[in-house]
Amino acid sequence: MTNTIQSHRIAVIEDDELQLASLVTGLEQQGFTVESYTNREDAQNAFNEKLPDLVISDIILGSEMDGGFDLAKHLLSYNQPIPIIFLSERQSEFDIYTGHALGAIDYLPKPISLNVLIVKVKNLLRITSSTGQKEQLGEFASKIPGLELSQEKFKAYWHEKQLDLTATEFEMLKQFAISGEGTVVSYDSLQASTQGVVERNTINTHICRIRNAFKKVTPDFNLIHNEYGRGYSWQSKD
Repeated sequence: MTNTIQSHRIAVIEDDELQLASLVTGLEQQGFTVESYTNREDAQNAFNEKLPDLVISDIILGSEMDGGFDLAKHLLSYNQPIPIIFLSERQSEFDIYTGHALGAIDYLPKPISLNVLIVKVKNLLRITSSTGQKEQLGEFASKIPGLELSQEKFKAYWHEKQLDLTATEFEMLKQFAISGEGTVVSYDSLQASTQGVVERNTINTHICRIRNAFKKVTPDFNLIHNEYGRGYSWQSKD
């Protein structure tokens, strides 16, 4: 049986060489192709030649206190979403918010459990690599007026303006587009849509980010409602 994991290229950026070696060994043992870097500049130069399928990065890289964040900003300049997992000892609310605002799929504390990281990596790549098995662009129609989704590119548009969403948040938003107005999207459905990448206790945070993405287009946006104990629903103003 062919191991589909082998086709995935993961870039790991970590300035601690012992930690870097541990991450690389653990990921390679799972069949991933791993490219390792100890600094932001080398990683960016490599990305200019060929982009990886996933980036795992520390925040502090050498003398650059925000090297990982700067790397994420650089990735945003490419015309395709590259999922990022941050690993860091910095666990302030501001740092975690900044990481997610820059497009991070996850922000994990150090010291990291390698087993947990590997599970999250597999789940995340299952989402981002399954486009060919899902609806192709044009075959998926949103039931919500003004909301359009491109399954092929993991991009969503609100009144023809692109929303700033991660791949997992795109999958969560898709549940509302499929269900339509007035239908409750359960917590279990939202979590299942991300293949377990989003944990139950962080769903509210991702919904808040989705709402904020809409507010950047329409500041008075208030259509995603909390259904206490059940999940969320899309409710029109009428």
